[in-house]
Amino acid sequence: MLKVWGRRNSNNVQKVLWLCDEIGLEYDQEDAGAEFGRTRDPDMLARNPNAVVPTVEDDGFTLWESNVILRYLASKYGPEQIYPRSHTMRADVERWMDWQQTTLLSPMTTIFWGRVRTPDAIRASDIEEAIKKGVRIWSILDNQLKDRVWITGDTFTLAEISIGAQAWRWFSLVRADERLTKQAHLENWFSRVRARRAFDQNVSSVPLT
Repeated sequence: MLKVWGRRNSNNVQKVLWLCDEIGLEYDQEDAGAEFGRTRDPDMLARNPNAVVPTVEDDGFTLWESNVILRYLASKYGPEQIYPRSHTMRADVERWMDWQQTTLLSPMTTIFWGRVRTPDAIRASDIEEAIKKGVRIWSILDNQLKDRVWITGDTFTLAEISIGAQAWRWFSLVRADERLTKQAHLENWFSRVRARRAFDQNVSSVPLT
């Protein structure tokens, strides 16, 4: 059985658990990271020298980096629709997965830490700037969704899982008046994401802490 180390309130862990439940893959999840510790224990460092979560082990194969884990599990266990075999369709999905990490993650991290964990190092002005940047970035996805049911077309894919967990934080932590403009396509897409049972189990039902 797949082993997953990571705490359920971690955005990156949520992505992995969501995929597992989405495709019906059984797993054993063990809390690790933040208040649970473990990541710097010798046995865990041997699995993941970065001392972060998630880390998974599947048939003796250990893997870290959440989006890579998604690709691996979908390739091995998932239906083709969720991670297409077509080179062009797969590249389209992966483009948005990487966009989540390279473009979307930075302002969302500032907003989350500022509004949920509020460290002294992040000033209110930092959060305001992150929200403005977030509006611009989420508008890119809003435009992408203007003539699509899902991010890359008519099929739910890993792009939804990679970005959907971040969207939950965006709509939960940033008020409508702060979002400046109604992003109707994005909101409609997110309502479809929220309707999925595996999303509710692993993302929206977990407190933001």
